[in-house]
Amino acid sequence: MPEQGSFNSAPYCLSANIMQMLESQRIIDPGETSQQMLTRVTDTLFSPEAQFGTSPAEIAALKVQFASYVVDGYMIPGTPTLTNAGRRPESALSSCVVIPVDLRKRTESEQTIRSYYAQNMGSGFDLSPYDDPVGMITWLNQLAVNETATGAHDRYIGNMASLHITHPHIVDFINLKRRDGSFPHFNISIDISKEFMQAVSENGSFQLTDGAQVDANELFHTIAECTWLTGDPGILFLDRINDDNPIPAVGRYVTTPPCGEMGLAEGETCQFGYLNLNQFTSDDGQINYPLLAQVTTLTTRALDNAIEQSLSHYPTAISTTITAIKRKIGIGVCGLAEMLMKSRLPYDSEGARSLARDVLSFVNFISTKSSVELAGERGSCIAMFDRVQNRYFTEPFLEQKYACRPTNSVSADDWTGLADTIRTTGYLRNILTTALPPTGRASVILGVTSAIEPFFNIVDREGNIQPHIATFVRHAIPDIADQTLTDAKTNGTFQTLDYIPKPIRELLRTAQEISPMGHISMVGALAGTHGVVDEAASKTVNLPQSASVEDIKEIFLLAHNIGLKNIAVYRNKSKAGQPKEL
Repeated sequence: MPEQGSFNSAPYCLSANIMQMLESQRIIDPGETSQQMLTRVTDTLFSPEAQFGTSPAEIAALKVQFASYVVDGYMIPGTPTLTNAGRRPESALSSCVVIPVDLRKRTESEQTIRSYYAQNMGSGFDLSPYDDPVGMITWLNQLAVNETATGAHDRYIGNMASLHITHPHIVDFINLKRRDGSFPHFNISIDISKEFMQAVSENGSFQLTDGAQVDANELFHTIAECTWLTGDPGILFLDRINDDNPIPAVGRYVTTPPCGEMGLAEGETCQFGYLNLNQFTSDDGQINYPLLAQVTTLTTRALDNAIEQSLSHYPTAISTTITAIKRKIGIGVCGLAEMLMKSRLPYDSEGARSLARDVLSFVNFISTKSSVELAGERGSCIAMFDRVQNRYFTEPFLEQKYACRPTNSVSADDWTGLADTIRTTGYLRNILTTALPPTGRASVILGVTSAIEPFFNIVDREGNIQPHIATFVRHAIPDIADQTLTDAKTNGTFQTLDYIPKPIRELLRTAQEISPMGHISMVGALAGTHGVVDEAASKTVNLPQSASVEDIKEIFLLAHNIGLKNIAVYRNKSKAGQPKEL
């Protein structure tokens, strides 16, 4: 464990409610202060610097800068890092993993699975290779229940189980939570192929791997119906996710973390850190790009350090090996809804999608450029030594992904020049750098909306108008702000208040008040096949309780048609004990 208290930074004082949440969810120890948490995390993240020749004075400066960005709310590491760093020295700092096990070997698998759970990672399981996927997930969920009962784990045990649409038991798997809702530790997703979607569009039959023919539309309806009833399954287009895998020879992606935000190969892990877009946005909607570049650059370095710190702590050699080969990191965001509100751009608008693309493409470009620079100092990831099977060398990988769709913040020449540098020098420290994971508790700590979601509700847990919304209303319509906030709190919405200017009401729509097309268009703009980040996105289309099965089918079809890699749908009150009221 690194020496504690080895740097000075601005005071870090989180609210009593946040501290209670951190302690109750075991991110901090009882009695630990927010400043002590920040100190142990920063000391741990920058402890690998010395082995790369960074001087003590430079390390001290990096730590102070990093701590100041956290204190000022510009960024925050993922919660597994907050939980483990400097506190669980035997654990890696990774956020997610596909646990490398053969589930047919149960005794051996149990031991391996427990060792990953102990490190507080979200986990993914591909059940497609197994004859009895329902039996497998039943056993795995019970294992998670048993592990939770021990009280030994700091983080809720969350998993993804996915199954390919061609599996002979696909219908049983789709209906899993319809028959039995007691799978609290698993999200489930169906990996859907283009052949299946073609059969749906043609009202035709579809062949499973055992030769059985099924009615494609009937199967598609069953998926949507079960999602309508329970919120599961979501859908994955794993072939599309693999289209963005730069080095499939190391391992094709077989499934995703619990919220579907990226593809992972067997044993692969990822480090997450989050940028708070609200904090880079002035009250008049101006984005501070120079500061965003500085924070992104240091975040890239810190996450690479987290990988270095983790390599000797993974439970299996498979994870150690593939992580060393790829060194994949995932810089994500939160506070998008607040950024758009300040910029006077409704979430469901072309202007909002354009601004979001500008900001996210900038983060992607700067993090990739920073990774190139880190490689010049530290050496490239092992994958970059394979010029025969690595798509950065064998094809115009970055140009096809990004240069042909430039944004206002990053030009085609910017991407082409960076791609040429990578090909010429072989420098790239991290094979991929950006994703859009859910920010969950990290966004709660920062006091902003999660990931790329719109406002979920206009009121907070205490029933008061969300602070950022209240501040905006007071700034935008000062003469009627008090009445507006009072009426909105009573009604639960701004949309019924006709005395508010319509453009202001449009900015204050919540998740249910935004059309499904608005949700899907945003995720498509950022993380679809023509997106601006390396990986996929965790994104839920929230629907009112009155939504129909046909509504969900339409959303799934739309997601496929506009090139999304995954999508989840949640109908209000379709799960007992949902965490928030829509």
